[in-house]
Amino acid sequence: MKMSKLEKSLVNKPKHAKQAIKYIERLLQYAEIKEEQNLLEVGCGIGAVSKYITEKYRLNVTGTDVDPEQIQTALKDKDDSRNIRFLEADAAELPFEDDEFDIEMFYMVMHHIANWQDALREISRVLKPKGYLIMGDILYSNFAARIGRLLSRNYGIITIKDLKAFTEAGNYATIHASLSKSPLVKYYEAVYQRN
Repeated sequence: MKMSKLEKSLVNKPKHAKQAIKYIERLLQYAEIKEEQNLLEVGCGIGAVSKYITEKYRLNVTGTDVDPEQIQTALKDKDDSRNIRFLEADAAELPFEDDEFDIEMFYMVMHHIANWQDALREISRVLKPKGYLIMGDILYSNFAARIGRLLSRNYGIITIKDLKAFTEAGNYATIHASLSKSPLVKYYEAVYQRN
């Protein structure tokens, strides 16, 4: 699902980019990073995080977003680096080969995807064995999820139980995980490694 104009105006601000970079930088320390690895950022928006990672870590970065306006902005501000590309793509139908990426990440994206199960399956499909999945998003309590699913079919309403089922089915090891203590809606971050 594409973001509203208000959401875009908030996430496209430099302050949001700095926060996202700080968040990703902290989680990347849990992964083994080597130059020239392939990294996928799902829901890259205008590409600030992807550009930062390409420059700092010398990785081959692909940023995807379902919103063509976000991708156009990312492309407009992109330098001539051969190590980065931006593509319009639905996370539930990624246009990549199996096992193409060493590292994948998304930040505050899955709650925008109604068919988040398909998106997670696709993300898993294109991640190499021993690859890292880095995520941060909103998770709901079982009670809040039941209500949310009744009220809206347009948002990804995920519980910790849903995420645990995904990681077990995908044979992921948890390298790092943290869950806020809010009773209904929680912020969750994790770094997984695919076995």
